[in-house]
Amino acid sequence: MIAHVRYLIALEARLEFRQKHTLAGIALFALAAVYLCYQQFQRIDSQYVWNAVLWLIVLFTAFNAIGKGFQNQARGQRLYLYWNVAPQAYIVARIVYNMLLMMALGGFTFIVFTLFLGDAGLAGPRWWMYVAGLALGNLGFASLLTLISAIAAQSSNGVGLTAVLGLPIVLPLILILNRYTTGVLDGVPLAENGLNLLFLAVLAVALCILSYLLFPYLWRD
Repeated sequence: MIAHVRYLIALEARLEFRQKHTLAGIALFALAAVYLCYQQFQRIDSQYVWNAVLWLIVLFTAFNAIGKGFQNQARGQRLYLYWNVAPQAYIVARIVYNMLLMMALGGFTFIVFTLFLGDAGLAGPRWWMYVAGLALGNLGFASLLTLISAIAAQSSNGVGLTAVLGLPIVLPLILILNRYTTGVLDGVPLAENGLNLLFLAVLAVALCILSYLLFPYLWRD
């Protein structure tokens, strides 16, 4: 199974880079959103507004990057994978690939955002604590939206269904992320704020397990 997962991750990467305009468009969306905020605010003095705007951009970048993953597959490719790959290997490969993609896009968005709009006073341990929350948040978005995209692909209006299903389900993840990152910005020590970070990790792992268990039933359809 590990060999199949590695092959499928490499396959997804090759297919993605054949359509470089897709990745470039997603990165351009994040850059344009940050630049628009810069033109509007120049500098965000409130750290809470800074935090909220950053997560809004990351969230919509995640929907653009992952929300259409299963809908963009050609029918012939689906049939080939259906007959040659175990569903568990396929969903694991998609989750891992989407996690790597979101880590790259989330890191790019964070770097551009801090260059244009400042770092809200993040320094030393607080900076690393915030980056840890950003990484786990991106992992959570990747695992959640992969499952939602797989479910929505069974519908004729998959893109719309992804938004309808994804936004309500992503709210708990957003609330935990906001609570944790706000605590980091307020200077709450990790000993007190670490439970929220643990919740993020548990939620990301739970979503991966849920996808692993449920996807074979979607695969049969």
